[in-house]
Amino acid sequence: MQDTPPLEVEYVTLGPGTARLVLTGELDYTTVDEAAEEVDKVLADNPRVIELDLAGLRFVDSSGMAVVMNLYRGAEERGAAFRIVALTAYLRHLLRVIALDDVFELPDQSPA
Repeated sequence: MQDTPPLEVEYVTLGPGTARLVLTGELDYTTVDEAAEEVDKVLADNPRVIELDLAGLRFVDSSGMAVVMNLYRGAEERGAAFRIVALTAYLRHLLRVIALDDVFELPDQSPA
C-alpha cells in the first residue's frame, strides 16, 4: 500500500498575473491526466507569467514531458512568460539530453 500519491499537483497564484504549478512525485503515463487538468486550469486563467516547479519530481517519462511542453506551448500562444523555477539534477540532465535546455529558461544550478 502506498502512503503518498504518485503525483501531487499544486496550482499557486503568486500575485497578479503570476501562476506557479508545483509537481511532486512521478509524472508518467499513469499520472499525466491529473497534471494535464491543472495545466488546462493555469492556461484558462491566462496569467502573464507561468512558473513551473519540478524540484519534487522523482521521475518523468515521455508522456510527462509532453505535459510540460503543452504548458510551454500554451504560454507561448498566450504571450505569457514561461520559466522553470526549480528542478532536480536528474531533470536538468534529462532536459539537456533531449535538448530542451536550449528551449526553457532554467534556474541556476545550486552549488553541490
